[in-house]
Amino acid sequence: IMEAVRQIYLPDVVANYIARLVDATHTGQSKTAEGIKFGASPRAALSLASAAKARALMAGRINASFEDVKAVAVPVIQHRIILEYNARIDGKTNRQMVEELVAEVPTQAIDTPATIRETAAAS
Repeated sequence: IMEAVRQIYLPDVVANYIARLVDATHTGQSKTAEGIKFGASPRAALSLASAAKARALMAGRINASFEDVKAVAVPVIQHRIILEYNARIDGKTNRQMVEELVAEVPTQAIDTPATIRETAAAS
């Protein structure tokens, strides 16, 4: 089964989403992360990619999608973060924090328009 999972294609845009989602667990990277003391490691991204690919395989598809990542994000990431004391006092749970991150991080990277990049490079 593991070999079949490895054969599932992970599009670059989905891999980028996984990287941004895991990065968003770190302080300063997202609004939700302000309640997280220790964010997920790069291994979380690898596990998230594998779990998304496994879900795609179980659904009979040949590639993983954003929906696959969102569906497995909570069980994959929730035990890989440690909340700030104040977040726990406020009643937040790891599950809630990951759910908020999934809602907060857009699936598509928001790219800077070319005209703005060119203007910034010229100055």
